[in-house]
Amino acid sequence: RGTVVCASNNTMKLARFFLFSSLLYVSITALDNGLARTPQMGFNTWNHFACGINEALIRSTADAIVSTGLAKAGYQYVNLDDCWQVARENGTGKIIADPKAFPSGIPSLVSYVHSKGLKFGLYSDAGLHTCAGRPGSLGYETVDAQTYAQWQVDYLKYDNCWASTAPETRYPVMRDALNATGRHIFFSMCEWGVDNPATWAPKVGNSWRTTADISDSWGSMMSNLNINSALYQYAAPGGWNDPDMLEVGNGGMTTIEYTSHFSLWAISKAPLIIGCDVTKMSNDTFNILTNSEVIAVNQDPLGVQGKIVASSESDAFRAAKAEHYMRLAKLVSHLPRRVASQKLHNMIMEEFVVGDGVAEIVAVTCNANSPAQKWSYGSDKTIRHTADGLCLDLLNCDTSSGAPLGTFPFHVGQPGQECNSQNQVWNWSNGSTITSSLDKMCVDVYNNVGPVVQSYACNGGANQKWSLGSDGLIRSGDPNLCLATSSPSQVWAVPLSDGSYAVILFNMAGATQNVTVAWNQVFSSVPSSVSVRDLWEHKNLGQFSTGFSSEVPSHGVVMIKATRVA
Repeated sequence: RGTVVCASNNTMKLARFFLFSSLLYVSITALDNGLARTPQMGFNTWNHFACGINEALIRSTADAIVSTGLAKAGYQYVNLDDCWQVARENGTGKIIADPKAFPSGIPSLVSYVHSKGLKFGLYSDAGLHTCAGRPGSLGYETVDAQTYAQWQVDYLKYDNCWASTAPETRYPVMRDALNATGRHIFFSMCEWGVDNPATWAPKVGNSWRTTADISDSWGSMMSNLNINSALYQYAAPGGWNDPDMLEVGNGGMTTIEYTSHFSLWAISKAPLIIGCDVTKMSNDTFNILTNSEVIAVNQDPLGVQGKIVASSESDAFRAAKAEHYMRLAKLVSHLPRRVASQKLHNMIMEEFVVGDGVAEIVAVTCNANSPAQKWSYGSDKTIRHTADGLCLDLLNCDTSSGAPLGTFPFHVGQPGQECNSQNQVWNWSNGSTITSSLDKMCVDVYNNVGPVVQSYACNGGANQKWSLGSDGLIRSGDPNLCLATSSPSQVWAVPLSDGSYAVILFNMAGATQNVTVAWNQVFSSVPSSVSVRDLWEHKNLGQFSTGFSSEVPSHGVVMIKATRVA
């Protein structure tokens, strides 16, 4: 609902997981209905109200979108999600709206929204029932599409519950039914990313969900971002990757985190669909949602999705994280939507409740005062990070050479775990190798110098021997290098139609740190001077020759516009 171990190997891992390896070239041919030339902007009821919807809510929401200035900022769609429908007419099969919640009927509500200069959206499902158990559209695609067109509906969000056949066969049926009405209706596919829709949906919909449902937490937002970020090449005017709606203003994250959420969705060319109660927005929420300079990045007509151009994390580790979050989503995909969303939220929050989630293991200069370098080795043969109690983990039970290592919640002995939790069990005599109980490979400092630490065939080298000191540091054969969790950061960039670039310096760590972008990471032809404007502070910062560096708060961003001067 970084640093690389082996560039070719890591690229292959990313490609394998996202099924890119079988697609040597993908023609981006979006559904040509004239819509979605830029990502859609609007409001949806689900994140805040779920099934607690009625026509008074929609009317007051439409009023607020206009009166607050959200409409002027670009938000145009007012979308009803699940639970508006209750049955079908005998004989015709025409869908019936809940008469208690919508006594004036959907056409009247559509007319009211249109009178405000806004557009109206509805929800259905490519299955027998919606995710909340209401009538779905499977087998009724033609009659539903005709009904939506008669009602002057502008937008359809189309979910994926209660169906046993592949979405690749079900979603085109509704596309064709919508096209046959002659009305241009935005087709928002909500397939959750389970069948890798980015590789086939550009010919079917105007946007396609790439992830499970988002929830109002840092962990959920980060997991969706991680999955969506690898799909940048599939987005283009007419069709967009959708990591789900915005949670800004719902209360589960800090203002800094919501600012990051909005910035990263904007640079990712994700739909900007508000999911909070717009009649009760705080000033912070309003200021985030209406930042015209950030919205301009999202709506830039060049239509290129931003991507990560530099990361403190290795490609292999980022691929492993994406694979992990997709696996979690698939574990709950058979459950009812609300149950699945809550279960997925709980699983992700387990990883973030004691820290900043799954962290990459690195080898860095030893520092006895650094909490990131403190460890213990227990009688259960787990290696625990002292600061948060998380365990050294061979992510996704990956037994390939060069597999990345991270920290993960303890699960040894718990039922239903992958590979019987042997990916957290390590055989180790102090001063010797740390060997995985799963595949008998050794914890290895890549190329003897790090910072990458990986699982690698044991060879007895000094870079595979580790000693745990009384100070809690685990030193490698090079006594100056110690095992540590990383302080992750990323640099994102996207070209804009005026020749400039939008750039985000993103600090994912639990403490403030400096993040730097070098111009050769952004510009194909490196300029000698670049003018920098801060898009959140709305001020010009000056000209910089080789790059730009800034202190970034924990979970925060600095978002700039970089324009070539010379």
